[in-house]
Amino acid sequence: VEVKPKEKDERGAWGNKVEYLLACIGLAVGLGNVWRFPYLCHKHGGGAFLIPYLICLVFEGVPLMYLEMAVGQFFRSGSVNCWSKIHPMLRGIGVGCVCVSMLLCLYYVIIIARC
Repeated sequence: VEVKPKEKDERGAWGNKVEYLLACIGLAVGLGNVWRFPYLCHKHGGGAFLIPYLICLVFEGVPLMYLEMAVGQFFRSGSVNCWSKIHPMLRGIGVGCVCVSMLLCLYYVIIIARC
């Protein structure tokens, strides 16, 4: 009996750069940016609220987004496996990412169902 080694399943890839860009934008722009942000701007002083928002966006949001995308592309794996490949003790960061994503999805589903 001849046994052939199993071929490793290949992961999917984006067809072109536009698909990837649109998927990233769709993930980054949520209900908070469309629905809650204008309300908070009006409540807390209009344009003055934009200054700390833009500072946080530039110095915290964008670098963390690039870090997450770069690590995911480098390891070609899910969130939990990426962090555990860097160091096994960092697996909790990946589990935390999955939990936050799940809670955010539950929140969005409830908001959308009520509207």
